[in-house]
Amino acid sequence: MPQYDYRCQECRQPFTVERSMTESHEPDCSHCGSSKVTRIWKAFILAGGSTQDVGQGMSPAAASKRSGCGSCSSHSCGSCH
Repeated sequence: MPQYDYRCQECRQPFTVERSMTESHEPDCSHCGSSKVTRIWKAFILAGGSTQDVGQGMSPAAASKRSGCGSCSSHSCGSCH
């Protein structure tokens, strides 16, 4: 079952709730019992893979001299193309 993180607007304490994805109502604060809670959204960053923006932020001359991808310093890492 998925876990969701919340923060109480009354006592400002964070808490985690394990609940079904189909449950529609927000839980009450596990610290003070308040129903005024907001969900804490987490951002996930994926690492690796190839990048399509090789040379972004570089002058055209500097970008043309560069080989490889933006995710490594090697020119033969194999993950670029």
